[in-house]
Amino acid sequence: MHTVRSMDTLLAAPDPPVDHRRRWRYPSTGGRDRRLDLLRGYALAAMAINHFGLSQSFLHEASGRSEFLISAAEAFLFISGFTLGFISIGRTPDEATSRLSSRTWTVYLATIGISLAFGVIALTTSYELWGELEAGAFTGAWHWIGQVVTMQTAFNGADILIAYVLYLGAAVGALRLMMTGRSWIVVAAVGGLYALAQLAGDGAMRLGFASFRALIPNAPLFFGGLLLGYHRERVATWWTSVPFRRAIDIAALALAVALAWLHATGWSAWPELGRRIAGDELAEPLALREFAMPWVPLLVVGLYLRVLWMIVDELWVPLRRTLGWFLLPLGEASLFTFAMHLVAIPLVVNLAWWPGEEIGRVAATAWVMTYLAIIYRAVLLRRRTLDWLRAGVPWRELVRRRGPVVTVAALLIAVPIASASPVGAAEWGSFVDEDDELDERHDDELEDDLDEDLDDVVGGVIDAYVDGAITADEVIEMIPAEVGPADRSRVRVLLVDDPWAAETEIIRLLQRDDD
Repeated sequence: MHTVRSMDTLLAAPDPPVDHRRRWRYPSTGGRDRRLDLLRGYALAAMAINHFGLSQSFLHEASGRSEFLISAAEAFLFISGFTLGFISIGRTPDEATSRLSSRTWTVYLATIGISLAFGVIALTTSYELWGELEAGAFTGAWHWIGQVVTMQTAFNGADILIAYVLYLGAAVGALRLMMTGRSWIVVAAVGGLYALAQLAGDGAMRLGFASFRALIPNAPLFFGGLLLGYHRERVATWWTSVPFRRAIDIAALALAVALAWLHATGWSAWPELGRRIAGDELAEPLALREFAMPWVPLLVVGLYLRVLWMIVDELWVPLRRTLGWFLLPLGEASLFTFAMHLVAIPLVVNLAWWPGEEIGRVAATAWVMTYLAIIYRAVLLRRRTLDWLRAGVPWRELVRRRGPVVTVAALLIAVPIASASPVGAAEWGSFVDEDDELDERHDDELEDDLDEDLDDVVGGVIDAYVDGAITADEVIEMIPAEVGPADRSRVRVLLVDDPWAAETEIIRLLQRDDD
């Protein structure tokens, strides 16, 4: 006797099991990988937050304050290399070279354009900017321009882009080698130079460019990303064949959490490991990576890059819905976003109602959000402007293609003209017999015993800060109240990035205040 199942019974039958873990994962649809845009947008947002100051804001909890075991700049360098390698798949060597050369030229123009544009502002206004021209180191406007064009100096944060320009230039040759089946040469060259830099010690292989970080010790970040991006399919095929790969990822996540806990507790449970990762004083992990990048911190950076990728891949849907509206546009327009954050900093801190650094957490968060909103709106406006320029009208296309070159050329002319303004004349002095005037000024400074005493006092304060005896806030308190908020923010960032550069900056500010 056969049992006939009713329609209700059939409809009530359970559905096939669903893998709920994949509901939130990134859909593999081919084409542009939006995970890269989201991660790059996060790195840019974190950089912008850290550079702005007001470190008491709640948003700095998500940016790492440039004090964590990986920095936004390191994530950005790796992601940029990975993206470059990924988009070069399927192109001929000539096509890839042409595209990359054009990109390198664009980034170079942006790098020197930022320095030149803010140089004009510094020479014609009294606005607070990120740093000073340090005119005493140059013999005039054209000398400074030559140093900017050759990337021997930079102004208002443009030094951060110099490493990117040089890595992109070197990537032209690296990509051609990879496309002709000689990736091993790239691995050997980058690995060999890195090993020599580690053996030679700090500063022994610095190339003389005004880069914010040592180029050779940090090269594995960019070129490692380039190699992984170009060989992505091969790497993915290999990874799927690895047994227990899920367990390996879980172990990596657990290790990342453990290292974060050790770092948060001052490495008290394992100080020897802390010295390998964060430096002898356990207080400057970023400075150690920027100037030396030993192999242990490099592996830790790689660990956190893997964890970040896992998080974005596994939680893509909720991340895109909650943060995608903000981070994706920033990541898609990475160069413009970076340049715009350098514009937004002085724009905000020179407002008449700017409250300065000494405000509460809620107020600081509101100011940081306002600053980020300016960057975000500018990115959206850029998108609409580019759509308008690409509308097929010949003169608009000409403006889009030639506008950056014309702008930089105009700035090259504007800097010497601005030097003749009252502010510029005060900055660099008259260019009649300028060498004699600079020599006299330097002689007076060398003969001033008070300056030597000031060096000793400030040096002692910085040593106490590095030793952990005092906080960054206590260091900032020694700066006179008359010093503007932009200079205070600059010192605060330097205390994290390079305390000895902060010492030089504080001495300069104190001397300027005495004058």
